[in-house]
Amino acid sequence: MADSKPHSKFNVQKLFLFGCLIFFFEPNSVHSDESKLTAKQSKTLKETFLYLESLEPKKIRIDKSTYNRHSQFESFFKFPFSGKKISRWIQSRIKKYNFGATGDYVAMYREGEVLLGRGFFTLNRLDRVLVLLHEARHADGKMYGHVLCPDDFPYLNTRDWKIHPAGKKGCDSVPDGGYGITASFLFELGAYGYLSQTEAAYRYNSEISRVIRD
Repeated sequence: MADSKPHSKFNVQKLFLFGCLIFFFEPNSVHSDESKLTAKQSKTLKETFLYLESLEPKKIRIDKSTYNRHSQFESFFKFPFSGKKISRWIQSRIKKYNFGATGDYVAMYREGEVLLGRGFFTLNRLDRVLVLLHEARHADGKMYGHVLCPDDFPYLNTRDWKIHPAGKKGCDSVPDGGYGITASFLFELGAYGYLSQTEAAYRYNSEISRVIRD
């Protein structure tokens, strides 16, 4: 039988402090509002952030001069590569998640909310991270909105071949837009050995192809 005596003031203070520590340091916490998602969808979202937060820097696996020449992560994000910091960066920008029809897109950003389409939940965990990272960039202002891809744009959409980028607003005109920052993230994964160089280069090239330079 539980003790029915009231806690001392000291014990109450300790319990309050313990509760605060759990709240602030719970590793699986997604601070954005997920109330419009099903329990299964919310679980998938939490697992996505858990995977992202496991990607911490370790020994660089590529030539240092190559890394210095191509790495743009810190110049874009203003902090060194860290999955935990990227997670906080995303969550500080996306306040709500919803589920619904997204047309020719896997997800859509609007005024602090990201609408996730059915296709988002069929992606692997890395592609889900890329989608969230991309959408979070849109929160930083209209300058990070998309521009029309050229009518003769030759590249496929790597996540859904039924979606054709040519002639649609699916490209960027700035180097640090949604596709530029996902490319910089993928480069770090290859540099630190989280992806093979072949996969990292393939994924990096796919993202960077959407940055249209004059």
